Amino acid sequence: MSELITRRTFLKTTGAAALVAAAGSMLVGCGEGYGATPGNPTLPTIDTGTFATFGSTYVDMGPLTGTWVSRTTYESDGWRHNYLYTGLSIDNSYNTTSSVTISTSNFTCKHNGTTESGLKVCSLGNFGLNSAGTGFKYVSSVTVAKGDRKTFPIYIDLGPVNTTSLNVRGVFTVELKLGGKTATFKYQPIYDDPTIE
Repeated sequence: MSELITRRTFLKTTGAAALVAAAGSMLVGCGEGYGATPGNPTLPTIDTGTFATFGSTYVDMGPLTGTWVSRTTYESDGWRHNYLYTGLSIDNSYNTTSSVTISTSNFTCKHNGTTESGLKVCSLGNFGLNSAGTGFKYVSSVTVAKGDRKTFPIYIDLGPVNTTSLNVRGVFTVELKLGGKTATFKYQPIYDDPTIE
């Protein structure tokens, strides 16, 4: 036996379906903030006018204008975290003898001269989830062959949202130690191209 549907029931049903579809598209359009992983965002432009020199290797970073907020599900402390990101340019094209490898452990971040808890370069590439799907799998190092140059995303974990903000004020520095030399990328403010000390 077929069931009849009234115009009123039809309109209520299709209206509810349209509302669900609209809500779903709004969640997808929330931007970078609540995706499971940062995905593959467009990196801020790197002004190559100034750069750090490490022998025959040249390193530069762009402004810290890329932002992302993680989900609590994948953070070990149960809080969403604030992240800044930009491009890390490694130019090894003048090096004719060896490749260069840079790791997250080569970096130190400071805010107003202090190394704050949780403030760190956590990934040198767009990262995903671990094989269990319970946490992040960061890119801990990158290698550029001799005679080559590449640009990678660099992500800085500012820490939990309850203790940090994406609105970083004052002086923000990223130090890179490589081959016995240290270069400091100084951001004041963070959305400007860094000066190098």
